[in-house]
Amino acid sequence: MADLLGSGRRVRAKSDLAMMLRGEQYTGVEFVSDSDARAIEVHVANLRRKLGESPSSPRWIETVRGVGYRLTA
Repeated sequence: MADLLGSGRRVRAKSDLAMMLRGEQYTGVEFVSDSDARAIEVHVANLRRKLGESPSSPRWIETVRGVGYRLTA
């Protein structure tokens, strides 16, 4: 999540975040499975729950549909 925080308002793709969790650099060529993308969704959901955030009106993490996540303004 440090990478997401360091990105500011820039959108981070689920595949990019999955590669960071593996400790690898994402270049756009690597394959990220559906289960890896789902793991990112679960991690973000858990983080939101711990922050007490509502998915319908996020205060900290915003979902960019079909792309990934970014910090809210």
